[in-house]
Amino acid sequence: MIRPFSTSAALLVLALAACDKKPANSPAPAAKADEKKAAAPVAAAPTNQPAKTAEPSTPTSAEAPVSFDASQPFPNAVDISDFGNLEPIERPDLPKRGIIVFGPDSFEHSNQAHWETYSWAKFQPKRWGKYQVRLTYTLKRSSLGMQFRIGDLVAKKPLKSASTPKKVYIGTVHIQQAGDLPFSMITPPTEDGSFKLLEVALVPAPEGESISQSDDGTITLHAKDAITWSEHMRYEPKPEKNCLGFWTEPDDFAEWEFEVKKPGRYKVTVSYGCGGGNHGSEVELKHASQSLKWVTQDTGGFQKWNDAVVGELEVNAAGTQRLVVDPVNKLKSAVLDVQKVVLTPAG
Repeated sequence: MIRPFSTSAALLVLALAACDKKPANSPAPAAKADEKKAAAPVAAAPTNQPAKTAEPSTPTSAEAPVSFDASQPFPNAVDISDFGNLEPIERPDLPKRGIIVFGPDSFEHSNQAHWETYSWAKFQPKRWGKYQVRLTYTLKRSSLGMQFRIGDLVAKKPLKSASTPKKVYIGTVHIQQAGDLPFSMITPPTEDGSFKLLEVALVPAPEGESISQSDDGTITLHAKDAITWSEHMRYEPKPEKNCLGFWTEPDDFAEWEFEVKKPGRYKVTVSYGCGGGNHGSEVELKHASQSLKWVTQDTGGFQKWNDAVVGELEVNAAGTQRLVVDPVNKLKSAVLDVQKVVLTPAG
């Protein structure tokens, strides 16, 4: 039986042949057929010769083996152990002055049914001010819950595993006055010895708000925004003072961190007070590698402010910058009180 479709196709081929024309190729089936032919393995002709073993190719210079250093098994590896960690990174040049440190023998430790308590009952700060609380510990488990209480700070934070001593900041405490200030820390039971508290430290923190440059280019560093790296010097918040006072130790110094939008040269003005015959001490103002020094004058009292232009500084880059006021010596009872430092574009 002849199918109608097949008969019509045959007649079409004969007609095209008579006109010396060829039918158009069908792309898809022809391509598939060619692919199948190309992919089909070709049978090797039989031979009586023994098969040859392929000789290894000589490596080129690009294929030369890479030397291996056992001390650095992954020389190009990048440490991402803290990737995504929001913990503040401690600055490498962190000052030591004014940091209050409690070592592993400074606390009383007690085990309860469901928690362990670490207590510091005899802490008596010398001055008021703001501090960041920093713990240093080791932990041989994945994590450990912790609650820390001191003054107005109640911090809850999971501690992460650490085979070597790890530092972590857990919050800021405002010590309102000198005197007794007991504090404590609570954790779940760790009688297996997996947790070791090595140190608690109170690190001086900014007393006020972050500082940024004004639209006209002026940078004002108020006493209330300083970091007081000190044992006695402190910020005095009373309205009639509003200054850095109690500057009776020449090793105490003040530091400001501020954001710069417009680098350039700045005139430096220090508003300070000095009285009672305490003038004559030398004070240094530092930024980066630059230094300006001046000798205090009697302004009529420690809260009688004198605006002293002490020189000019170059701020070379935008971003976070630091400035320090640091006494060189103390001639008598106290060095000075400082209300603010103002950087004005020098033109």
